[in-house]
Amino acid sequence: MRVQPSVYVLDDKTVAVFSVVIGDSKVKMECLLSEQGILDYTLEFSGPIEKREELTKMALQEAESYYLQSINTVK
Repeated sequence: MRVQPSVYVLDDKTVAVFSVVIGDSKVKMECLLSEQGILDYTLEFSGPIEKREELTKMALQEAESYYLQSINTVK
């Protein structure tokens, strides 16, 4: 399950904050986006360690999806 991102504008960059939740596991991601793509991100994970890699991949996919969506919106 994906939570709608909160979006903040920081100079010429965008910060998107969102969570991905599966069962009892959750990863919160804050990512810094620019015209070049995802510049940096931080993750806050809670749940069984075995799920961390899976949720991290899902969060990165969501960040990439949001980046592509925001670029297409600007064009």
